[in-house]
Amino acid sequence: MAGGDGYGCTLYNKMLSTLKIGSQHKIRVNNAGGSISERRPTIQYIPKGVQGLLGDKTTLTCIFSSYPTSEVVWSKIGDDLPVGRWSYKRKTHGRMLELRDLRMEDKGWYQCEADNRVFPPTQERVYLDVKAAPYWIQEPANIISAVGETAQLVCEAGGDPKPKYEFYMNGEALGNKDGEGGQVGDFDRRYRISGADQNILLLPNVEKDLDTAVYQCNASNEFGYIWTNAYVNVLAEPPVWLTKPLPKYNLVNTVDGELHCETFAAPKAKVKWFKNKDELPENDKYEILENGNLKIVNVAFRDKGTYLCVARNTFGSENASTEVLVRSKTVFTKTPESTQADVTESVSFSCEADADDEAILEIDWLKDGEQIDFDLSDRVNADASHTSLTISEVLFADRGEYTCKATAYITLANGKAGLLDEISAVARLAVQGPPDPPVDVSLKDCGVKTAVIAWMAGAENDSPILRFHIQYQADFKPGEWQDVASTGDADTTEYRVNVPPWGNYTFRVIAENDKGKSQPSDETENCQTPAAAPNTNPRNVKGNGTEPNNLVINWTPMERAEHNGPGFFYQVKYRKHDPDNPDGEWVVVNITDPNNSSITIEPTETYEPYDIEVTAFNDLGPATIPPVQMVGYSGEDKPVVVPMNFNVTEVLGPKTAEFEWEPVADGVENIKGAFVGYKIKTWTVAEGRDGLRTTLVKPDQTRARVENLKPYSDIVAVIVVWNGVYEGDESDPQSLFPTPEGPPGPVDRFEAYPLGPQKIVLHWQLPLEPNGNLLGYEVVHQTVNGTRIGPEVAIGDIDDPMQRKATLTSLEPDTKYRVTIRAKTGAGLGDPNYVETKTALEGVPAVPIVILADKNDTSVVIAWEQPDEGIPGSFFYVRYRKAGDDKWQDSEPDYINDQIVLSPLEPGTKYEVKVVAGNGDTDDLKAESAPQEVVTDGDDSVATAGWFIGMMIAIAILILILIIVCLIKRNRGGKYPVQEKEAALGKDPEKGDDEGGFPEYNQPLTQEPTDPLKGSHPSLNSDVKPMGSETDSMAEYGDGEGGKFNEDGSFIGQYGGDNKKRAPEQQEQPSALSTFV
Repeated sequence: MAGGDGYGCTLYNKMLSTLKIGSQHKIRVNNAGGSISERRPTIQYIPKGVQGLLGDKTTLTCIFSSYPTSEVVWSKIGDDLPVGRWSYKRKTHGRMLELRDLRMEDKGWYQCEADNRVFPPTQERVYLDVKAAPYWIQEPANIISAVGETAQLVCEAGGDPKPKYEFYMNGEALGNKDGEGGQVGDFDRRYRISGADQNILLLPNVEKDLDTAVYQCNASNEFGYIWTNAYVNVLAEPPVWLTKPLPKYNLVNTVDGELHCETFAAPKAKVKWFKNKDELPENDKYEILENGNLKIVNVAFRDKGTYLCVARNTFGSENASTEVLVRSKTVFTKTPESTQADVTESVSFSCEADADDEAILEIDWLKDGEQIDFDLSDRVNADASHTSLTISEVLFADRGEYTCKATAYITLANGKAGLLDEISAVARLAVQGPPDPPVDVSLKDCGVKTAVIAWMAGAENDSPILRFHIQYQADFKPGEWQDVASTGDADTTEYRVNVPPWGNYTFRVIAENDKGKSQPSDETENCQTPAAAPNTNPRNVKGNGTEPNNLVINWTPMERAEHNGPGFFYQVKYRKHDPDNPDGEWVVVNITDPNNSSITIEPTETYEPYDIEVTAFNDLGPATIPPVQMVGYSGEDKPVVVPMNFNVTEVLGPKTAEFEWEPVADGVENIKGAFVGYKIKTWTVAEGRDGLRTTLVKPDQTRARVENLKPYSDIVAVIVVWNGVYEGDESDPQSLFPTPEGPPGPVDRFEAYPLGPQKIVLHWQLPLEPNGNLLGYEVVHQTVNGTRIGPEVAIGDIDDPMQRKATLTSLEPDTKYRVTIRAKTGAGLGDPNYVETKTALEGVPAVPIVILADKNDTSVVIAWEQPDEGIPGSFFYVRYRKAGDDKWQDSEPDYINDQIVLSPLEPGTKYEVKVVAGNGDTDDLKAESAPQEVVTDGDDSVATAGWFIGMMIAIAILILILIIVCLIKRNRGGKYPVQEKEAALGKDPEKGDDEGGFPEYNQPLTQEPTDPLKGSHPSLNSDVKPMGSETDSMAEYGDGEGGKFNEDGSFIGQYGGDNKKRAPEQQEQPSALSTFV
């Protein structure tokens, strides 16, 4: 203060308008220029204890003096400050902690810590005690009580301190006389207040008029009170029905049953049950439940009968009877079994049940507890009876629990269906497939040449993950992912991989299990690696000439990932190879195109050696490893020497002969390259050089054995020098030495087809290499059982070399056989050829399913399928006929294909066809389909049209009339030339023919033609006479040219000759296909 006055503290009370002034203090300022000394925090004020009320707020304060000023931080001893309910008051440097919405658990010690960052922190503690006004824990509930019962009102409250309780009846206090009773108004009543806290009011043996009232409970402590009402209603009622017994119950054998008898009464009615007028005792079999219902344990068929329920109290009674029938329990005869399937496979669950004879059984399917709606998916289907559930092309979403629920319903008296019982069976479907992609894939580290990738495994999809594959994509190959590493197990979820320098890379991870690989994961962020010198050199460095005067140096270009930095190029060095001067001067060529893979050096001498090196460079220098030095040679030329005196010394067998010759002069000047050896070339006179065979012989040999000659042939042989690129001139040919007969090669196209349960049909072609004169074949068969092969059983030699077919008989049904065939010549048996096939099951095959595959004017294609059930057929053929015909025709049987072409047929004609499946030769081992109709394309032939036939008949009748008229005129006018001719034939025209008319007209107008389809098969060519032109029928009636008129205008005289019937042995017979056995 100015003038040396002091500082003081004043207090002003606005309500009383009074002011008080505290003591004065003077502050003396030291002008010596010194600084204020630092002081440790010292507590100036902290309360001994703080009290707060539940739900209110309170403030904890501690004041420290210090220099510099301290910051104060609060904490709770042994716990955290209440989350969201505390804060520091503004501008108090933390000295005041405010706690809101106090709870009982906030009670305890709190610590304030002052820190001025100069001295060690100072701590002080204050205790917070939380008190509470009363609050309800349990309010008394309204009570409905029967006369004579005990009513109880429970009143429970919390608070600190613990509340005290008082009870009231209709607003008047209930006193307590040592727990023996109290007085309310003018009535003496016995009541009791009990409980550890005197918080329970008991009203024993209540009466309707005395005890029906509103009762109050008051709980109080020093901080307040709470008050509530409860209504006690005392009833006196006779029994009335709540749930009356049904007229009839259908109980289930071996299952507990329950009969209804539930009433309301005050006081509570006592219930008794009777069966057939006898009271039922309560025991392990019968139990009268609290609500009056009768429980029958483990119902048996003997429990059927009439039951009576009687409910009685002091005010009245009720009774009702019911009829009990006992039904058979619903049981499963087949339950679904848990299974697993791969994605896209199909699975089926089967479920069958039996119910009571008078019950209606329904089967439903649930997935994971939810009813399956079969209209929502075409993949999930059930049969008509719901006994089979099929899921096609399963997905991961199909996995789960499938429940078969069998429900039995019984018809009730009102005609409606009532539930009898239901049972359930559960099967689990596990869907296996490739795992889900890994998730949370991240780049944890990106270094100079390495990166660390981390991930989390996705779903395994019911097949454990085996490993993970890490891939990267480089910026210089966008869209191309390369495998960089694979983990050895499924537990690894972090991996360090090597990456090339000088690139930008992103990574992804793929999981793998037994079912395949997952889809790739999401990509990581970008990893950029710095440049470095190449760490490798080009591979596959070679030096070879393409011409006699050049050297071509080749290498494999290095990938972009191997460049490691900018400015990449190849440095090629070469020099003549000189062992005496290993430090000779190099010729250096830089190749700046990274995709280049060769350089040509010319001119050079023929086949001259060179030292070669190829090194990789970039702007940071050469590769970190030295290049490999290799020796290459310039180009070769044609050898100039020819082996002399080449001849065959001995023929050792059908394929083997020995040759000898004189050696040639070695050296580059003669060989013009490396002396690789000799080539002996052989061919047969018949094949020429198209059948050339070559044998390579080492350069130091002058005698060799050739083992690839063709047996039973005239052989031509020559020899040449070979330097690896060029051949020299051929020697003089040594020709026409024969090779002897040898064993034949294997037969060609050997096939076997089962013909029923005991036969196998064999087909084959001639060996491609007969190696002599074929004499026949040897055929043996063996049973095959897993990996075990039975002994050989021979069927006898086949001595006809042209035979192509045989049949094995007397075999075992449903047995796998290996059949081996060998051709033979004079030199013995040849190489074997074998097939394996299985005989058919014994019995009639399943009826095939017929399919019309295709058709045109003159043919139809009939296909078939074998049913899923039944015995499959070994062979099939088509039986067919024109609609209306009586006689069926059969195609040739087919053992391989599933269709047959019927041809030729008539255009626009209806045919009946059926497919026959066979397992043997007899009809009892064949099954044929029902006939089906098929109409060929095109219009009906004019010759078979009805109108045309009618017209031709009319014309024939007119011609007959004309002939008769003509004959009559002839007889009247004398003999005509035709009469003379007929007389010369020994006929009397006047007497007529023995057959009573002209022979050509006394036959039926429509004869059954020989059907051209008889015995037809698509692989056979039938020489069937067509149904002819209009002149064919005329040509049969004359000696010469068909149907020509003679000079007198009559054609009758030309009749005769071919019109007679053929003898039976002259009629065309159907062809037959022989079977060689």
